[in-house]
Amino acid sequence: MEIREYIDNNFQETLESIKKIIRIKTIKGERTKDAPFGENLKYALEEVLSIAASLGFKTVNLDNYIGYAEVGSGEDYIAILGHIDVVPEGDVSKWTVDPYSATIKENMLISRGAIDNKAPIISALFAIKALVETNPNFNKKVRIIFGTNEESGDEDIKYYLQRENPPKYAFTPDAKFPVIFSEKGIYTFSLKDKFTGKNTAIECLEAGTRSNVIPEKAVVILKDKSETEIEEAVKKASQKTKCTYEVIENKVEVKGKSGHASSPQKGINAIAGLYIFLDQLLDEKDSMKNFVHFIATNVGHETDGKGLGIDNKNEETGDLTISAGITGIKNGEIFVKFNVRYPASITKEELDNILEKKSHESGIIFMQENHNPPLYFSKDSILVKTLQQVYKEVTGREEEPASSGGGTYAKLMPNTVAFGPNYSGFKGNAHSFDECMDLDMLKDGMEIYAKAILELGKYL
Repeated sequence: MEIREYIDNNFQETLESIKKIIRIKTIKGERTKDAPFGENLKYALEEVLSIAASLGFKTVNLDNYIGYAEVGSGEDYIAILGHIDVVPEGDVSKWTVDPYSATIKENMLISRGAIDNKAPIISALFAIKALVETNPNFNKKVRIIFGTNEESGDEDIKYYLQRENPPKYAFTPDAKFPVIFSEKGIYTFSLKDKFTGKNTAIECLEAGTRSNVIPEKAVVILKDKSETEIEEAVKKASQKTKCTYEVIENKVEVKGKSGHASSPQKGINAIAGLYIFLDQLLDEKDSMKNFVHFIATNVGHETDGKGLGIDNKNEETGDLTISAGITGIKNGEIFVKFNVRYPASITKEELDNILEKKSHESGIIFMQENHNPPLYFSKDSILVKTLQQVYKEVTGREEEPASSGGGTYAKLMPNTVAFGPNYSGFKGNAHSFDECMDLDMLKDGMEIYAKAILELGKYL
């Protein structure tokens, strides 16, 4: 039996396993003694490994940080790695289905985790099962690695590499086809300012839950501002932004459009809309005015970082982008956390120097946070050439290896690139409402992955 025939004949089992894991709400939770990222993620990892064991894989759980399923033998191994944690569902009213229902409509799987990343990594497990069943002489060591902390820290991969050797070759189905030979660096930083609570019209404000998600809603509660003043500020702000505003007495809700921070131009950032509004409202004596004006005028809805002086263009791998992800007030400080995706043509040190100088000149505090450097593979490397060859043979498509602004495990796991799961142009709505995956595309990915492992096995 051919690999694709086996995949098609057994796809219902694949789909039921995917649905089972999607229905577990795997957002990072409170740490407990044996659940580093919360009980739901511990449970989901156990369930995934149970599915793998039922398929005949050897399974290993590394203290509920991360786990893997393995077949074959040898010292070196090939890996497919993905993650079963997800970002929050956001405003449920914008979903056409329950975000954790694993609903199928018109051959489309719609749910949180449908494309990022539960369905792809679980389907990869079944792809290797198809490879083994249809190629009984294949005995190279292959691991499917299931991470649980990709969306909020990557502590799972760090834990893995402290205990296991890295793969000889690996890929992660957490981007798009064809092969992603380069990923931008990812850098989060915060801008902050201290304020005097008695000398401001802002009582509280908040928006965002993750730095890598474009916030679709922001809220501010005001004091000592009349209805007329608020309405006039809304009117002025509406001329500068695509956000919408709803005023409920002294509370203003700002509505935008969610999306992934790797493509901030595709969303409408509610934080930008919030600061543009506040810049119209606050007078010069307000203790938050300086910070608000800095954010509104130096960032606003810009996604290229030009206002901050960090814009950087790169034709091969894509330009620098910036997205505001979280804002709030804490311990007497107002802050905004940003997510930057930058090409290899600029360094973190250069970014730091520019941001430090720019913020210092305006009396703003600049705080460095998480950082993953850019990733770059030669298009002539064994890994990129092999994956690209299999992709073209299976699909007949002629795209060249691509670059990405997204962040995947490839930045942390040595010898790894992103590869799939969807074709370029498919809108899977990762990190947004109605996240989805086409089932025929998922099957194509399974065939590509199985055959890619078969080819890479020749180099072990």
